[in-house]
Amino acid sequence: MNKSSFRPHIVFTIPVLILLVLAIPPVWTTMTGDEIKIKTAPVDPTDLFRGSYVALNYEIESVKPSQLEDSIKSEFKTRNMGDYKKVYVRLKQNTDGLYAVDSVTKDKPSKGIYLKGELEIPYDLQNVTTVHIRYGLDNYFASEEKAKEMETDALANPSVAVVKVRNGNVVLTDIVIE
Repeated sequence: MNKSSFRPHIVFTIPVLILLVLAIPPVWTTMTGDEIKIKTAPVDPTDLFRGSYVALNYEIESVKPSQLEDSIKSEFKTRNMGDYKKVYVRLKQNTDGLYAVDSVTKDKPSKGIYLKGELEIPYDLQNVTTVHIRYGLDNYFASEEKAKEMETDALANPSVAVVKVRNGNVVLTDIVIE
């Protein structure tokens, strides 16, 4: 094989390898992660380019300042307001079987169930009542019919997100409307 015929193979192989590497953590989490349930509050938009999906809000996205470790609070003064900081959110299971925030730390926990998230540095540091954390679990894609049905059902009944968690990585697998 000469060099000129080898180059196109490299050019097409590298992007495919990159995509495969990016797909490994979600697939591995789905296959081997722990299944947990989180309380949600869905809203159902339709996007011209992405189709029908359910936009989700989670109770674990709003965290009280008392749940933040002091090391995170001290960084509020050194970082710009509105910036995002990588954090780990430890979860605990309630008596109803759902998971809620136990504490938020900047260090990766050695055990237990936790999620990786991005904490938004609040603008008003003096009067903060809750701090927002993003997990990347905002959208659940469904067919147009199922998305509309879920929207109607979710307005009348509470919904729960079923997710798989492994080493802080999280994958949304289902939405259950009770």
